[in-house]
Amino acid sequence: QQLSKYKAFLGDVERFDLTTLFSTTMWIHVHAGDVGLREVLIRTCDKTDMLVVEPQISKCYGRANTRLRKMDRPELDSVTSQELSMRGNIEEEVEKTILTCGFRRVTAAEEDNERSSGSG
Repeated sequence: QQLSKYKAFLGDVERFDLTTLFSTTMWIHVHAGDVGLREVLIRTCDKTDMLVVEPQISKCYGRANTRLRKMDRPELDSVTSQELSMRGNIEEEVEKTILTCGFRRVTAAEEDNERSSGSG
């Protein structure tokens, strides 16, 4: 039902000026694997003129099950580097996928204190 409302709201929109993926790539990755994450990125690139992506760094994957336990949700089996080959260098893999779609990197934000201090 929600999807139908969303499609009705969008009408005949075929492309977006700007699409953002903030703090979602890890969840897509752990649920859909390397192939699924690449597919989402490629399909998103196909539907937008500009894309802003904030991939979670590899150490965030290790905290995913901790978060799920705190919410009384089932843990994920697929958060290991063996299951997700892109995880070890996720930022480079995401960028490489987007660049193959004809996009170019405009800028990269500096790592903030939160990431540098190991929290987040």
